[in-house]
Amino acid sequence: MTDHYETNLQHIAEELTRIDLLIHLQVRRIRQKKEVVDEFQGLYVSDEEINSILDNPPPANDDDQHIRILQGRIAEIEAEIDEKKAESLRRGIPLSLPLLEYIAGLTPFEMDTILICMAPELDTKYERLYAYLQNDATKKQPSVDLIVSLLCNSSEDKIYARQYFYADMPLFKNQMIRFVEELEEGIKPLLSRSVKVDDRIVSYILGFNQIDTKIEPFTQLVLPQTDLEDVQLSEELKNRIYGLTKHWGETGGRVTCFLHGLYGSGKKTVAGAICQKLGITLLTVDITTLVDREADFVGFKDFVSRMFREAVLQNSAIYLEHFERLFSEDSKKTHHKHTIFKAMEVYNGITFIASVEPLELEGKLQKDLFKIEIPVPDYGVRKTIWDACLNGNPGGVGDTGALANKFRFTAGQIWDAIVSAEKLALLQGRDDLTVDDLYGGCRAQSNQKLATLAKRINPKYKWGDIILPEEKTGQLKEVVDYIKNKSVVYHDWGFDDKLSLGKGLNILFSGPSGTGKTMAAEVIASELHLDLYRIDLSMIVSKYIGETEKNLNKIFKEAEESNAILFFDEADALFGKRSEVRDSHDRYANIEISYLLQKMEENEGIVILASNLCRNIDDAFLRRMYYTIEFPFPEEEYRYKIWKSMFPNDAPLSEDVDFEFLAGRFKLAGGNIKNIVVNAAFLAAENSGAITMEDVIKAARREFQKIGKICSESEFGEYYELISD
Repeated sequence: MTDHYETNLQHIAEELTRIDLLIHLQVRRIRQKKEVVDEFQGLYVSDEEINSILDNPPPANDDDQHIRILQGRIAEIEAEIDEKKAESLRRGIPLSLPLLEYIAGLTPFEMDTILICMAPELDTKYERLYAYLQNDATKKQPSVDLIVSLLCNSSEDKIYARQYFYADMPLFKNQMIRFVEELEEGIKPLLSRSVKVDDRIVSYILGFNQIDTKIEPFTQLVLPQTDLEDVQLSEELKNRIYGLTKHWGETGGRVTCFLHGLYGSGKKTVAGAICQKLGITLLTVDITTLVDREADFVGFKDFVSRMFREAVLQNSAIYLEHFERLFSEDSKKTHHKHTIFKAMEVYNGITFIASVEPLELEGKLQKDLFKIEIPVPDYGVRKTIWDACLNGNPGGVGDTGALANKFRFTAGQIWDAIVSAEKLALLQGRDDLTVDDLYGGCRAQSNQKLATLAKRINPKYKWGDIILPEEKTGQLKEVVDYIKNKSVVYHDWGFDDKLSLGKGLNILFSGPSGTGKTMAAEVIASELHLDLYRIDLSMIVSKYIGETEKNLNKIFKEAEESNAILFFDEADALFGKRSEVRDSHDRYANIEISYLLQKMEENEGIVILASNLCRNIDDAFLRRMYYTIEFPFPEEEYRYKIWKSMFPNDAPLSEDVDFEFLAGRFKLAGGNIKNIVVNAAFLAAENSGAITMEDVIKAARREFQKIGKICSESEFGEYYELISD
């Protein structure tokens, strides 16, 4: 006979042999008391059948000596098992039972309870044995009374053992065992209730260590491979994480780590790298899927218990993803949150809470809580990530610094943007990426929530479409150059370390309606390959106190995550001068303006304000404008260029259209000219098929009427007769 177990199953088999002896002993005790099965209590289980099942049936003339022999044999096999277990573990042979005892903190009594309950799962003979011992052929699972009778030698021991079957004890708290048909047996005395071992525990003991099938839809076991040194983080943050990891490795015990950062910032990667350093696995849990799957309180509690039990069985840290989903005013979510908090408080391991939003955690968790904020990587790190992800295929963009500069993406977003770009190229039958593919992929990652608060404008205008004095065009190009060179000034030259606020770009376009403010915003967005969102003031301004501020906070937050340009048209309504406080309405209106000032100071994106009159904007906003560009009413020279540029090359334009006359006589802004040209085109489409001077004159009359301007002969000159009727 060997002095150790060569396999896990050998150990289980010998433990069951010990259980057989305990059953044998109990059979002897019953027969000694001359307790027999009542033939009228269900199916009959005879002595002869039990004798055939037992390897060494007791003779008919048993006495106390035979009981002592059995007790001696039980003591011997227990000693043999202990010695062979110790030698097996010393040799590094994995045995699931002692490992389960250690990681779950179970007592020998509790381990024997699991073995007794598990026996029918391995051999149906135990169903007949348990039915015989319980004097009821229908009771094939052991009752609490049978378990304590098998394991306890005195009445006092039996009374003490009752506590192991309470709900807050490890066997039930960790769902190692459960009462059979819980609802039906809830009214029975404790001793009469039947007990069954959980299927996941049976699998674990037998060496099949797959994740519990009940939690598999929202969990995943990850074997971390990434070293913390390879994670793209700042050296300061890496050093902090190294320190925490070393501390956890030395102290052990319960730890809660709150990881806060945007989607793709690397929260899961950091958690995995920590686990890799500690030599443990990571059990990830998608809270969103869990909550959507199970809203019932009892079912949710069962799932949570199984999650943390699985982490124990797998010697794993647990990673709770999308935890912000639980922080809502919904009473169900509050219950779910408290359920998880209670489970975390008793879990003696590492729990990672991952959220895209900062959260206030409560209760005992604060004692062992570590907070790690993972910010959006700076320009230098973003460029490194772009280079690594593109792997030498920059798609003709040349220096990836342009992408890193314009899009404040996390590592995950960068990778997703490249995948989107590859799909765009694939749709066009190409393998190589182009600049447009990459920019299209980047815009696809922009946060679409902004569309609920603002209207997305698809920029179509280029530099050749906007007609302005040379000085004004130069100012607009300075705006574009500012964005293109922002990384050089702030990152390469170190200005980022000198400024805590005011690193965004705030621009004011002022001038009469129709002078090209919106077009200029489109030109800038088009040149930079960025999305442009025009803010709908009706969706922001609210009569309810505090609602306007909430809407503004959403807009600036989503714009920053979307890497989009915010365009506030008719900005006077929101950015107007503060008034003297005469009543509560004035006070709250001024609070809104102060809040706007704060958000613009904090914002690191691009904000463009458009106003018909610069003097209407509060002075505090003007001081925060990096560029203020005045759009003048166009003189004749520029009106001529505007008239010429408005007609597309494919438009059938008659030779009789007199641009010099139109520019000299009609003192109109570009917006009015655009309306006239489009209206003339529709008149021509209905009539002659070519856009004539007559069509333009008639369209001009409609525009004059719309803006309340009289159609005088001095302005329309020789063409006045076309509209005199």
